[in-house]
Amino acid sequence: MLCALSNISKTYGDHTVLHDVSLTIDAGQKIGLVGANGAGKTTLLKILLGQVTPDVGTVRIDKYAELGYLPQTFARSSAMTIGEFLDEALGDLRAMASRLRELEAAMSVGDDELPPLLAAYAAVQGQFERRGGYDVDHRQAEIMAGLGLEMLERSRPMHSLSGGEATRVGLGALLICEPDLLLLDEPTNHLDFASLGWLEAYVQHYRGGVLVVSHDRRFLNRTVDAIVELDEHAHTAKRYAGSYDDYAVAKANEQARWADAYAEQQ
Repeated sequence: MLCALSNISKTYGDHTVLHDVSLTIDAGQKIGLVGANGAGKTTLLKILLGQVTPDVGTVRIDKYAELGYLPQTFARSSAMTIGEFLDEALGDLRAMASRLRELEAAMSVGDDELPPLLAAYAAVQGQFERRGGYDVDHRQAEIMAGLGLEMLERSRPMHSLSGGEATRVGLGALLICEPDLLLLDEPTNHLDFASLGWLEAYVQHYRGGVLVVSHDRRFLNRTVDAIVELDEHAHTAKRYAGSYDDYAVAKANEQARWADAYAEQQ
């Protein structure tokens, strides 16, 4: 289990956003989060990230899990170039690579500290390998090309990019880092047809968990194996197995049953 929300409720003043919401995400699961505007989708993502504290309920995140978040609106930094931005995003991986080199140098001395050094090296190496550290440079080139960003000079300032370009660079940086759980808020808004097709394939084969907010029915059909709907009236969540089309059929059947039950009651 990567994360679990249990009986979460959140209100702002007298406005209820989420009520008694529970959600579990395991590694490899791809879940679409749907609901009307204002139903609480972004709030739920921010609760998972620890940016918003629920009024009631518990949030459990695996202590080894790395979470990555793409917001709808991406903030551009005027102080960074594209290259600097990507390097900063890879900060954890770069730090782990540096730590591995330090441990290798220490172990080459061959003193009495070797057993604890070996244990430390194995722990860091395992995390580094799990996060894809050994092929990060190749992955960076592949992802930037897939998102149509290969022609952007790494020396170009982030503030010079259009909103769509900046969001795609942000998405690219997130994917390069390969977090254990991807939280994506409308990731397809600024993608052309080719980039959209590439992202669909990438998400399909992603080893980690994915929770994606999207109004793009085709994208959800091609990427997720479950839909979680946030009800705008009850503020509760319900999970449906399958694609968006499977969810739409199940929802239509539910509504038909409600209509029949109401007619019979009348």
